[in-house]
Amino acid sequence: MKKVLSIAASDPSGGAGIEADLKVFAQLGGFGLTAITGLTVQGPKGIEKIIPTPKEEFRRILEIHLTETKPDAVKIGALIDAEHIEAVKAFLFQVKIPAVLDPILLSSTGYELLEKSAWASLEGLFPLVSLITPNLMEAELLSGIKLQNEENRIQALKRLEQKGAGAILLKGGHLRGEPEDWLWQEGKLKKFQHQRISGEIHGTGCALSSAVAVYLAEGLALPEAVLRAEQYLEQALNSFLYFSGVKYLTHIFD
Repeated sequence: MKKVLSIAASDPSGGAGIEADLKVFAQLGGFGLTAITGLTVQGPKGIEKIIPTPKEEFRRILEIHLTETKPDAVKIGALIDAEHIEAVKAFLFQVKIPAVLDPILLSSTGYELLEKSAWASLEGLFPLVSLITPNLMEAELLSGIKLQNEENRIQALKRLEQKGAGAILLKGGHLRGEPEDWLWQEGKLKKFQHQRISGEIHGTGCALSSAVAVYLAEGLALPEAVLRAEQYLEQALNSFLYFSGVKYLTHIFD
């Protein structure tokens, strides 16, 4: 059983963050480890507050993972601020394992999950990870290119590559019509097309990046790991494997 580390914030509603990552790791046969960047106060309607993990304790947790638990791969989600980013950067310099960065900037309701002053610092992680998985909004903000058409998306992928990203999985769930994810690696583009799932689903980006991390931990090459993760998420969304949708949670809490 491969050990996969999630560096992310906690979501008490279980739909995203650390809680969602651990579900995916378990479903795919991985052993989940965690380094929690912050505690969110949230429910199905969105985030109300986030309390960062104290910096020294966060660094110590990463040090324990480096020297004792020794994960086989890492998935990185919400990082809260520049100090957390610097701690993760130091960790990645030393571990030399496959890493997937989900460059989370804002929640779906617009709440800052990474301080705006730290957005530029996030780019320092790009050369240290195997893959970054921005959604359309994150790709726009990180590349500075407005994604109005396919040509713009290619320009944004190239810009992110110039900033140090070895591979980019651009998530197209917010596109009109049928969603389409784009994998860009070494100047080559591969598209993954899906049928749109009805309802408002929360945490799919966390699930996708976590699945890629598990498959990388198992030794799959990046294109195969992404393909398997895309297939996993589509199957999960159409089955009882995945149940963190906002509608589900609202129904349960009502």
